[in-house]
Amino acid sequence: MSATTAHYHVVIAGTDLPGLVLGALCAKRGYRVVVLGHGGRPAVYDHNGHNMCRRVPVFYGLGSPAVRKVFEHLSMALELRNLPRRLEPGFQVVLPGGRIDMATSEQRLRTELEREFPGEAARIGSFFRRVADIDARVEEALELGIRLPPRGLVEGFQFRRLVKRFPFLDDEWAIEDPLADFGHGHPFRALIHAPFRFCCDMLPARPYPATLVRVVDELRKGVYGFESGPDALRHLFLDIIRSGGDVRERARVVQIEMRRGRASHVVLRDRRQTIGCDVLVCNTDPRRFFTLVPPEQQKDEFHHAIGMLQPVYYTFTGSFVVHADAVPEAMASHVFAVQDLRRPLEEDNLIHIARDAQLGRRPLDRPTRTLTASMRVPISAAVVGRAGVERMLDMLQARVASVVPFLDEHLVTRHCPWLRQPAQERSGGWEIDADELVPAYGEALPHTLGTSPVATTTGYRNVLLGSNAAFCGFGSDGPYVAALQMLNQVADLAPMKSNY
Repeated sequence: MSATTAHYHVVIAGTDLPGLVLGALCAKRGYRVVVLGHGGRPAVYDHNGHNMCRRVPVFYGLGSPAVRKVFEHLSMALELRNLPRRLEPGFQVVLPGGRIDMATSEQRLRTELEREFPGEAARIGSFFRRVADIDARVEEALELGIRLPPRGLVEGFQFRRLVKRFPFLDDEWAIEDPLADFGHGHPFRALIHAPFRFCCDMLPARPYPATLVRVVDELRKGVYGFESGPDALRHLFLDIIRSGGDVRERARVVQIEMRRGRASHVVLRDRRQTIGCDVLVCNTDPRRFFTLVPPEQQKDEFHHAIGMLQPVYYTFTGSFVVHADAVPEAMASHVFAVQDLRRPLEEDNLIHIARDAQLGRRPLDRPTRTLTASMRVPISAAVVGRAGVERMLDMLQARVASVVPFLDEHLVTRHCPWLRQPAQERSGGWEIDADELVPAYGEALPHTLGTSPVATTTGYRNVLLGSNAAFCGFGSDGPYVAALQMLNQVADLAPMKSNY
């Protein structure tokens, strides 16, 4: 074993949001925390002098119980009220033959829906009331701070008792479809599913009611923007960690050293430094991270489960820089566009377009604007090579042009971050950059409300899993739910001797 160069209570490998929220909470409680970048990248990047986005988050649900609890723990309730700015309309959905502005004003939204869905007011009203009722019950259950999935006999017994009070905790409840009154191909079903499929990274064949209603109800309450752009929350939590710990964004773990089933040290690529830890948090792709445990020390059952963790889609994103005149004046900050109501909402049949997402809410008095567009593609797209990526970018551009009619005439440049040039020692042309693949999962673990393909606990006693996969079915709530669960586990694994 290499000589230890530093020791921390909590070592967080990766810059996904769940681990950063946990790091900020731990730093506030007095733990010594370090964040290792481990290849993580910011949402905004530069290409030929233009700022572009790797992926555009949709900020909503900022008043939910998990988010409020985190900011209260951090004594930042005032910042939660003042930093974000509500967008109006929150987003638009473009359907064949119509466009709906999803406004936060009840009266304006009712007017939009009555115009596009004449005679459907009663059924639509019943749907939204049912959604609000289920979501209120989900919030009530989450307020109890129960661990999902339960672990051990005691937690299992407590969970079964809670199922009697909250039936939706039972996985069998997933058979209920809140949109049952709207058949496949109905435009209202597409209106609801279009934003859901980009705000939720759990996409099973039939969404669990808890995931669908959580996203739908919170989206109705408002979508927000930040002055400093899509990395605003990431920077906020990193700054809190820096105030009481360390952030080493260029550091990368090359090996995890184990002792008696516990992670004792991580070895860094930079000069082979070794850092000791009480708790290690995987805050990046778990399939790649856990290969850093030496083969002779790996827990076979756990590693088999992680190896089986396969997404069903990747999010393919391209940025299009255009002359300002190309962007319609009435275009919202977020637009979800459906081409054919009869086809599945995947690939180019459903796209998300974000207007100037890399700028946040800064002034837009500029000669060029940036449209960042995304679509869900099968995981086989990760092996198509440069020609395949260019074809997908052409497909995406054609769909954006159907929403922004003068896109092609005003296009300045375009780019997709999926491609990279291989290292000099390798031969061949461009290759797919695995760090740019954003997964969406199809199957959740039992007893997680259909919201998480992974548990925050792992096969190792002091290693936690807090990547973007954790509770991704909760949408924007997911990082905060995951962080609060891990915070309780850190308190058990590394109890503070002070009064924090």
